[in-house]
Order: sequence, then structure tokens, then C-alpha cells
Amino acid sequence: MLPVATFTVQGLSHALVAARLSAEDGIGVRHGCFCAHPYLMRLLGLTDDEVTDFRNEVRRGDRTRMPGAVRASAGINTTEADIGRLISAVARIAGGAPAPVAYIQDPRTGDFIPDRAFAPWHADTGPNGSPCLPG
Repeated sequence: MLPVATFTVQGLSHALVAARLSAEDGIGVRHGCFCAHPYLMRLLGLTDDEVTDFRNEVRRGDRTRMPGAVRASAGINTTEADIGRLISAVARIAGGAPAPVAYIQDPRTGDFIPDRAFAPWHADTGPNGSPCLPG
């Protein structure tokens, strides 16, 4: 059995959820299609026309609307407290809690990063001591 959970948050981009978990809570996750594009498109219930539209946008260099999900993985050192932090953070985000900082989306990658000009924490660390660096 693999300690992996894949999820979406209704109404929010997978990329934004991943960025918020990282910047606001110091929780590293992956997001996107995980090298399983056809399977994920089916799981997300996308029509052939929707998939074609997304592919055309990507070909034009715009990944802002790319569908996907968030994947959290546990390792040998993951504790119950770590899992509790993840669940609490996702619940806060899914519950509509506003972000403490604006996020900027890079259309080339689809990724979000905190807008450092308005971050309520030091430019190099998030509120829980997590780095807020893109990439």
C-alpha cells in the first residue's frame, strides 16, 4: 500500500492549492496530471472538447487553466501530526479561508507564487518558516 492521497478542492486551481499549502503551511505536495493525463482527464470528467481546448491553450503557451489535482505523499518519517497538519490546512483552504497574501500565476507554467510585495511575512520565509521561492 502506498501512502498517497490525490484530491481537488472544488472551485480552486490545483496549482493554487499546492502553492498555498507550501507558502502558508510549509507542506510540500505535487500538482498537475502526474504523467497520467488521459486517466486524470477521465477522472475529472472532462469531455473530448474540453481536453482539446486545454491542449490548444497549452500549445499557445498558456497553462493557466490546465486541469489537474493535488497529490500528497507520506514517507517513512511522516508522523500522524504531519497528516493532521495537512488535513487542517486543506480544510482551511477548502472552507474558503482567504489567503494571507495575493498569489500571482505564471501563465507559462500555470504555477502560483506569493506576491512578495504584499507578503505579511519576510520575503524569504512564510508564516510557518517555510521558504516561498518559486520552482
